[in-house]
Amino acid sequence: MGGMDTFVEHVIDGDWSGEGRPSDGLLNTVLDLKAATQLSQKLEQRLLLSQKDIRNSLDENYLTYSAAVTKAESAQSSIAQLLQGVDELQLMLGDEETGIQTRLDTAIKNEEQICERVQSNSAILQCLTQLSAINRELQDMDRLVQSGELDKAAQKAESIETTVNAMENIEDTHIAAILVERVNLARMNIKENVLREFHKVIAVETNANSANLRVDTSRLKGRISVLFAALDSVKDGENVLKELALYIISAFVKPVLAAQLVTHDDAESPTSEFNVHLSNDSDTTPTDEVCDLVLSIVAFVSRFLGGRVWVDVALTELAQLVLQRCYLQRIPETRTELASFHKTVDALSGFEATLLAQCADPSIERPIQAAVKRLDELFVERQCARALEQSRRAAESTAFAVYKMDTHQEWSLAFVQATVEDPDTKLASSFAQSIKEHPAAVFPQCIISESIVGTVSSAYRLLNESMQCNEPGLAQRLAETAQNVLDVYCVLFPVVHRQQLRKVPALALQFFNDCMYGAHHCTILGQLAAAENNANPNWSAVARKFFDSGIRHVAELAESESRELKSLVGADNGTGFYNASDEQQQDALAKSLKRGRLALTQLCAAMRPPNVTPHMFYRILGRYLDAMFAAIIDGIVGVRDIGVDDSQVLSDHCRAAYSLVSLFHLDPEITCAYSTLTSAALVNSTDEQGDALLDSDDESDESETTAQGVRLAKKHCQMSDKLVQLADILMISRADILARRRAGLLAQYSVNELVSLVRALFSDTHERALDIDELKRI
Repeated sequence: MGGMDTFVEHVIDGDWSGEGRPSDGLLNTVLDLKAATQLSQKLEQRLLLSQKDIRNSLDENYLTYSAAVTKAESAQSSIAQLLQGVDELQLMLGDEETGIQTRLDTAIKNEEQICERVQSNSAILQCLTQLSAINRELQDMDRLVQSGELDKAAQKAESIETTVNAMENIEDTHIAAILVERVNLARMNIKENVLREFHKVIAVETNANSANLRVDTSRLKGRISVLFAALDSVKDGENVLKELALYIISAFVKPVLAAQLVTHDDAESPTSEFNVHLSNDSDTTPTDEVCDLVLSIVAFVSRFLGGRVWVDVALTELAQLVLQRCYLQRIPETRTELASFHKTVDALSGFEATLLAQCADPSIERPIQAAVKRLDELFVERQCARALEQSRRAAESTAFAVYKMDTHQEWSLAFVQATVEDPDTKLASSFAQSIKEHPAAVFPQCIISESIVGTVSSAYRLLNESMQCNEPGLAQRLAETAQNVLDVYCVLFPVVHRQQLRKVPALALQFFNDCMYGAHHCTILGQLAAAENNANPNWSAVARKFFDSGIRHVAELAESESRELKSLVGADNGTGFYNASDEQQQDALAKSLKRGRLALTQLCAAMRPPNVTPHMFYRILGRYLDAMFAAIIDGIVGVRDIGVDDSQVLSDHCRAAYSLVSLFHLDPEITCAYSTLTSAALVNSTDEQGDALLDSDDESDESETTAQGVRLAKKHCQMSDKLVQLADILMISRADILARRRAGLLAQYSVNELVSLVRALFSDTHERALDIDELKRI
């Protein structure tokens, strides 16, 4: 029964803990009916109980399941809502303008900005704290400046600048720039106060007779160290010392060195004054004494203010002033003076070595040493500058001093020696040899200006100097300046005196002579320079310029005066030639000719030899007479009706006018000097230059005044024959006019002029018409 019970329990309970299968427990078991009935009942009972338990369990499980299903449905609904929210959230995250992502990014950025602002505000607060401290430092610095503690104020300024530069928060900002500017202004204020105190210590008084430099030692005590400490602490403190030294130089040293004679008291005495006596009425102080004086001034100032005052720039300025006074202003003008100038050079070199030994920079420029090396160049520059200045003054001078030649100027070695040599200047041997080898030349006697004589002499001296110069470049410069002085005179004189040359005939003629004289010597100088291998092509150009200028101004003079003479003899614009036999018209003609003769006589007096050469006199007079004769001829030819009485008056008028050719006559004593002097004598000149001055035919002797006048009139006055022929035409018949025309005696008259005269002189007849036709055919 034991096995059965166990089996039943296992079947009912579903629990088996034995070995093997549950049915194995029934093996070998014998059941009877009763036992089987009991077993059946037990099984039934157990089944009923199990069914009941199962039902109860099912009820409980159903309730639990129902609750779980309800929860599941609720969870499913929540999940659906959540999924819907997720979808909506995804949609919202995807919108760039209103999406959550954008708003989250904005919020993050705002958060970052807030953090940065907090940090910035912290830095600003820290910076403001530092700025407040700097402001207090600035106020302390200002108080130190006001109290005179300049050294401490300078140190404070440097400390403030260091602090400002270390503040990274304000680097490269407007605030930093303002603070730096404030510090710089403070430095400037400190330097100005230092300089002001130095000025209070030093007093300078100068007048025409003395100069005094005084040091106030009472103000100086205890302050020198403070002032120098302040300068050491500020930037560019050396500039204050520079300004102080330059003030002493400007206020004291310059007036002292400007005086001609200077003497001073012993600078080594214990006094705090340095006195110098000045004078401009006596000899110049020697160079060595001037150098000692400047060194004494430097030592005096250094004794009270220290050697630091004399900065390098100031010492160089002192050297420049001494160089200007004792060297540049005394550059020799002659080689004799140049030879004795080395003593001055040695004194200046020693002075500069002593003075500039105090310089902080040993390689500083030494102006005196540099100038000494250029002595030869400066000597040449001095000569060239002086010569050019003299040429300019000569050209601009209004004195118009006259140089009268007593005879013809013969160019020779003696002439050049007289022009160049003086006690300090000798003619170069090579120059003298070139002159000896050069052909002789003559410039005809005439009146020239002293200014052109001086300018030509200056050119000869410069060329002589160039031949004594060992430096090729300097020699070339001297030769070029010799040409330039003449060029300057030639160009400048007619420009400065333009009005005088137009209004004063004598001055215009003198300028013509000056130009011929300049061209004459330019040609010679060019040939001499070429012989010495100093050829300058500008010599010929300047000679040509002189020649052209002279010819142009004489032509302008002749043109101007010719117009004036025409207006005088034109008989009131030609109206006086009409009805010439009338007494009033005769008086008008006589007066016009008288006025013309007077004007022409005055012009001749201004140009009568030896004012100009006879040849030039004849040429200009011929121009004047041509103008007068042409005016008379044109006036008569223009008359339409000439009566018998009128023709006689006009013929006499022509012959009276022709008598002006007697002005060609010159005193044989004057012209004989030119009679053998021809243009060939000007061997150095061009044909144009010679022909402008001389013509031996003009100066040939004539026993009779009239014969000489007629001969010269035929040569230089083109209208003289025409005027004589007009006087004849007015008195002869038509047949004679035709005969002379056929013989070629009236060649100077045009057909129209002859036709006009025939029509005016003769009545209108058939025979006159035939004669006019004949004149037109000839």
